[in-house]
Amino acid sequence: MNALAPTTPPSVRLSTSVLFGLGVASLTTALPRGIQVAIMLASIGIGILLIFSHPYRAHIRAFLEQRNLYYRPKFSQIVPLFLVWLMLMLAPLLAPAPWWATLGSGLIVFGWMWLIFPHVDGTRALAYLD
Repeated sequence: MNALAPTTPPSVRLSTSVLFGLGVASLTTALPRGIQVAIMLASIGIGILLIFSHPYRAHIRAFLEQRNLYYRPKFSQIVPLFLVWLMLMLAPLLAPAPWWATLGSGLIVFGWMWLIFPHVDGTRALAYLD
């Protein structure tokens, strides 16, 4: 493994995981559907913006350019997000859910995002480049 490879900053990983969890959990609440969707769109939109606007992305590009490679999203980076997509599609079926179900759905998505985040942003694959 390459010790010099960039890693995901914990603040980005934590913030994005929380935002994605909040987005899914909002769809299980008793709030009006428009407010649920607005919270979900804002949460996930800010999470995605945080991933792609954080300065560590420049470090990833520089790391790849030093090795005459270029950054290109791969299908394997998107596949782990299908579980989040499935949760987004199924969460409204729970609405209006009790508080513990809302909390549980948010925690499940948070945990999943925390676990897969290095695969989604590509830093996990960089650890194996020489």
